[in-house]
Amino acid sequence: MKTRTIKKGCGIIAIILIVIIIGFFWAFNEAFGEDKYSVTIEQNIGGKLICDVTYSADLQSWYYFINYKYLTPKGKSYDFGNGMYQGIEWNENDQLFKYKKWTILITGTDFDAIKIISYDLTANKKSESIIEPHSIQKDSLWKSRNIEAVLMWSPSKVEIDTIINNRILVDYTFRIDRENPDNLGSRLIEYELDNLNGKVEMKSISE
Repeated sequence: MKTRTIKKGCGIIAIILIVIIIGFFWAFNEAFGEDKYSVTIEQNIGGKLICDVTYSADLQSWYYFINYKYLTPKGKSYDFGNGMYQGIEWNENDQLFKYKKWTILITGTDFDAIKIISYDLTANKKSESIIEPHSIQKDSLWKSRNIEAVLMWSPSKVEIDTIINNRILVDYTFRIDRENPDNLGSRLIEYELDNLNGKVEMKSISE
């Protein structure tokens, strides 16, 4: 009788351990694995943005890798390329906007940078601009201001503030010294989209 009870108890414990192990690996895979899915976003300018998403996570951060295709109201499809959101939740509402001949998508890329994809759908011509700390501080306009900033030291952040026609206002937060991570500066930078090549150029810097 005791032997049966012991065997029964060992069996229950073994089942519990198996469930715990399976649950652990399932939870680990959910937290740090990879998930692929598609999102369709209705566009304010008309048509749909088809987003093929790969969500990935590791011990340091999480990532949304997104491939964008624009389906026009007339059914034509255009490949806008890819973007990435790192360490933030993607709001699943990326919107295209138009300026003259350009259809423009603003998304993310490596190291919290901003990627601006400009597409002339008629000429099938695409252009990309990246706004990130290194490109900002290399710009001749930034250099001319002699702004005290430590390049590529965390924390630093580049975020879209406002979009008005071909003007894109970017809020840049940067570190001022190497010793104190709380000693930060910020500037509002205005970029302008060039109608000829679809790239953006820094036009002004304000506090």
